[in-house]
Order: sequence, then structure tokens, then C-alpha cells
Amino acid sequence: MLLSIPRWRAAAAIPALALLLGATPGATKGISYDFSMVTTNDNGKGKDMTMAGKGMVAGGNARIEFTDVNMPQMRAQGGPFAEGSYILFKSATKEFIVVDTKQKQYSSMNQDQLMNLTSALTNIVKVEMTNVHVDADRVQPDTTVDSYKTEHYRMTQQYHMKMSVAFIHSENDVSSVLDYYYASQFDDLINPYMSSGWSSSGNFFNNADYTTQLKAASSKLHHGVPVLMVMHSTTTDKKGKATSGTTTMHTTNLVRADIPASTFEIPAGYTKYEPPQQAASAQDANAQPDTAKKKKKGLFHLPR
Repeated sequence: MLLSIPRWRAAAAIPALALLLGATPGATKGISYDFSMVTTNDNGKGKDMTMAGKGMVAGGNARIEFTDVNMPQMRAQGGPFAEGSYILFKSATKEFIVVDTKQKQYSSMNQDQLMNLTSALTNIVKVEMTNVHVDADRVQPDTTVDSYKTEHYRMTQQYHMKMSVAFIHSENDVSSVLDYYYASQFDDLINPYMSSGWSSSGNFFNNADYTTQLKAASSKLHHGVPVLMVMHSTTTDKKGKATSGTTTMHTTNLVRADIPASTFEIPAGYTKYEPPQQAASAQDANAQPDTAKKKKKGLFHLPR
């Protein structure tokens, strides 16, 4: 059951979502925009996974608000993509701050910690990858999206993956094609993940070959925020059964405007907390051998 929504598919979408975090060094005005992400797959039984929100960037800072989240693996308590939460990015310190408006709390973390927090399975799923190939190229001719002239880039990924959690195992050939459409008039919407955050997505797989190739491929992409991203993916199991899915991310209503500095500050009265999974990782690091049975008993328990 835990593998019914493939972990790799959620992880593959994270770099695309990360592109929404922008910074505008030296800009006198900021940019606001809306975004949506929809994932459909053969096993979805007609229930799409969706996410929507609003982004704002100005003066080297960014803010992403989540207004609609219908993606179970991203709604874990304490997660950054829960409704009523938003993420702040501080370019000066490369710091990500997750703000929980319901609990009036916030947490601060670096890129790797943020990537790990997005997957409830990060610490309990064992992944083995072989036959990895990741690359990216410019696609001609370019096209128009929402009246914006865009540059079209395509990233392809193929690999063989074995996953296991407790007594559940799966083995698949994975293939995905990601099409990105960048509007050059918004080139100042720079992605802070581009230099090192793409390698952070390798944290989900813990595979050096995949991480290296992903980083090299991402360096060929346009260094901005795509107004449209479409990812088609297929997994084929050992019996030859193929399952396909599509994730579409759309950035709309891009507007240049003055954005108050307070937009990127933590509200007064909010208290700092340690996210559940960061706390769990610290406990695991300090755990004594006689706690092994207790940890095994709580294998499928997500900290609350």
C-alpha cells in the first residue's frame, strides 16, 4: 500500500515545484504569480492529485503560499506543502522557512532538509537504481504559452529501480519526459535550486550516479521559472505491465508590482519548532541498540 503511489513520481515532481521559488536580485519591483500542479495516473481511479497556490518574489526573497493541496504524500502534519502553510526563501542566507499559520509556528532549514521533509517515506524506503540515464536539450521550434513567447527544453530520465519497505518490494523500469517552457521576459525570476538544489532531489534516491547526471542535465536548462511544465512518466514492472502518469504545472497571472517587505517576514508572535521528521532523524542518530524493537514497532507511524 505504501508503494501504491510510487515514491519516485512524487520525488520527480519536487524539482519542478522547486522552480516556483524565485529570487529577483536588484529588482525595484517584485513579481507575483499563481501556480497549479495536477497529477493523473492509471492507478488514480479518476482521482487527480492537485496543488495550487500563489508566489511572490522581490529583493532577493521569495514566498510561496499553498491554498489547495490534494496530494496525500505532501499533506503530512508538519510538512511544508500543507494548506495554510507557506515557504519563505532568503537569498542572503540560502535559508528556507516553513510557516504554519494554523499552529502559528515556523521552522528554518537548508535545501537538503527541505527536500527530505517533503517525503514521509524518506527514512524507511530502501532504493536501488541501475542503468541510469538523464539528459536535457533545447527543443525546436519554440512555442507560445498564454501569449508568452517561450523557449522549449526537454529532460529525459530512464533507470531501473528496486524499492523495498519492510516486507513490501517492487522492481520497475522507469522512463519520464519533462517538457519545460520558459518565458524570457521573466528571466529575472531566478530559481535558487538551480545551482545545487537539483542535486538535493537525489536525496530521495540516495544514488550518486542519478544525482550527478541530474545536476549536469539541469545545467542545460534555461535558468528561470517555466510558465508551463509537463511530465509524462511510465513505470514497467517485471511482468511487463506498464503504468503511466502525467504531471502538469502551470504558472499564470504573472504581474510586476511593488511587494511590501513584510511579505517575506515571519509574523509577530510565531514560535520556532523542529519539524517531526527532523526530530525523528535526530532521535535515530542518538538511539541506543536496545531501542531497536521500539523503532521497528513504530515503522509505519508518522510522527505527529
